[in-house]
Amino acid sequence: MANQQFTNQLKFEKIQESENMLEDFLENYFKIEKAYRRFFHEEAERYQLSPNEIDVILFLHRNGANADTSSDIAQFEGVSKGLIARSVDSLEKKGYLKLVRDEEDRRVIHLHLTDTCDVIVKEIAEKKKLFLKVMQGEIPKTHIELTEQTIAHFMENISS
Repeated sequence: MANQQFTNQLKFEKIQESENMLEDFLENYFKIEKAYRRFFHEEAERYQLSPNEIDVILFLHRNGANADTSSDIAQFEGVSKGLIARSVDSLEKKGYLKLVRDEEDRRVIHLHLTDTCDVIVKEIAEKKKLFLKVMQGEIPKTHIELTEQTIAHFMENISS
């Protein structure tokens, strides 16, 4: 009986420890995201861009023709279509984005970065590389890969 209680106590402590680690992970994730957004503060001010507009520009730069609709961005980035629509409208008005209707399916609108946006894209893409380099620091690639695998499992768990 005492042995069973001891075993149950150990299980409870392991569960509690795991929950604490996941809470810490989540808090650190939000801190990283906040630091990431602050990292682009200068560019946001200079070009009058919101953090979400910067995200749209970087997404389109990274994915090109493979994923270039508002729905693609909303799905991959996990944000509302309304937020993407506001960012797209603003970027189009600023001349940074061109909307092109799909020739086969007229309901689909493809988003293309304009030549006017090239300087901004280059600048924020370089800044993003710098952020990732700073964040990685001396962390070995194997640790990054393990973290990526763990996050993929988290995403599977919450998507089910």
